[in-house]
Amino acid sequence: MASTKKSVSSRAKRVGRQKTAAEQRRQQREYDGVPAEIVELLESGDLLPEWDTFYRAFPTVTTAVEAVTLGQEEVRLESHEHELLLLEVVVEDGEAVVMTTLYVPYGTRDALLSGLFNSAPADRDQALATMAGILLELLPDEARIEGVEAVVEPPAPGSPAPRFAYRFKTPALGLTTWNSYYEATIRFSPLREAVGWIDTRTATHAEAAAILRRHGIPATSCAQCGHAVTNRHPAWPGLWVDFIAEGGPICELYDDSALARDNELDSLAIGGPHRVMALEEVEQASQPAGR
Repeated sequence: MASTKKSVSSRAKRVGRQKTAAEQRRQQREYDGVPAEIVELLESGDLLPEWDTFYRAFPTVTTAVEAVTLGQEEVRLESHEHELLLLEVVVEDGEAVVMTTLYVPYGTRDALLSGLFNSAPADRDQALATMAGILLELLPDEARIEGVEAVVEPPAPGSPAPRFAYRFKTPALGLTTWNSYYEATIRFSPLREAVGWIDTRTATHAEAAAILRRHGIPATSCAQCGHAVTNRHPAWPGLWVDFIAEGGPICELYDDSALARDNELDSLAIGGPHRVMALEEVEQASQPAGR
């Protein structure tokens, strides 16, 4: 009996070693030249599809640079995993550069769009120029890092709204793996944290609107819910709306308690409008002192 148990155990160990060896051979064939940390990510099953596609196409910075400098293909990754991120490898002045663009969080974007839409159409180019100049002011102090530039991208085809972002560029010379890129850009971590989903510390909604008004931009927010709003939205002209998909013209903190009736259908919450100053008052409040 003991001999039989030993034999079964030996076979199990041998089969296990064979499976391990076969798996190692598979990985060597499939991931030839791919750094171990990228292999681990690709095999984990935890990557979002865009990251999986990106790392399979460009497992190292070296392969990404080669693709761009040889004109083989565009190196571009857009992800919404931890923040609104655009990662690109481009050639500038003959040198390869890793360009990282971090778009502002939604509440910050909403205040900026409020200021833009509330501006008179003839003043909007100047408003955009002013916004580009104060985007860094919407960041916490520790995120205002040398090398970060403010970006205002023109509207995409079919969209009425530009995109606002922060960008930093890293020379690709000397970078080989993506780990080396992350190590080279670790000083920008406070910026990543400030615009990330988990710990957003940029000025948003009412706070951002107040900063914009100090610079003459007529951004405004609802006095009830605090969301940035406009009454010049292309889809809702003349009606105060926020930029949140579920909200729009309905204020989530509107007090409809006076409409409640016990045990009746009309006791259901019906919502109500945003409450803000008239746009003319907002514009007057936004004017610099003495103007």
